[in-house]
Amino acid sequence: MRSLILFAAITILFPALPASADSLSYEAGVGFHFSSGSTINLLHYQHEAKPFFGHSGYWEAVYAHWNGPDHADAIGLARAIRLETTENQYLSLTGGLTHINRTTSNLGKPFEFYGRIAYGINVGKAIFSIGYVHFSNGKLFFHWSEPNNGENFVTLSIGMSF
Repeated sequence: MRSLILFAAITILFPALPASADSLSYEAGVGFHFSSGSTINLLHYQHEAKPFFGHSGYWEAVYAHWNGPDHADAIGLARAIRLETTENQYLSLTGGLTHINRTTSNLGKPFEFYGRIAYGINVGKAIFSIGYVHFSNGKLFFHWSEPNNGENFVTLSIGMSF
């Protein structure tokens, strides 16, 4: 519950930043590899940002919950770039940091890296995407001793820009 309250507080603060368009989306998917048998539900608030590395992009507040033996809740902030493929289609690359409510046999730190790759289509104000979501503590780079099998999900998303 604390994570959901923190997510709401973050999304309330975002309108203070300059923006051209925001969106809210719901994403769900299934786990694979060490996350097999799990499902994930995510809520994203995306706030349009200034171009980054020459590409449009956004800031994202995310709340996630996945079930299964390594179930957890996560809340985080991320930055994304959007690589336009056609006028209404794009590839987005998102990276950020999340806080999980409990460490598990797959995630050994309370703060985890969050990554998302998605192919999206805009139809008017509606947004549809298929994506890959990953949570990890970065053990490969930081050589920590805690578990880091990571959590991996293939997802579908629907959203609305406003």
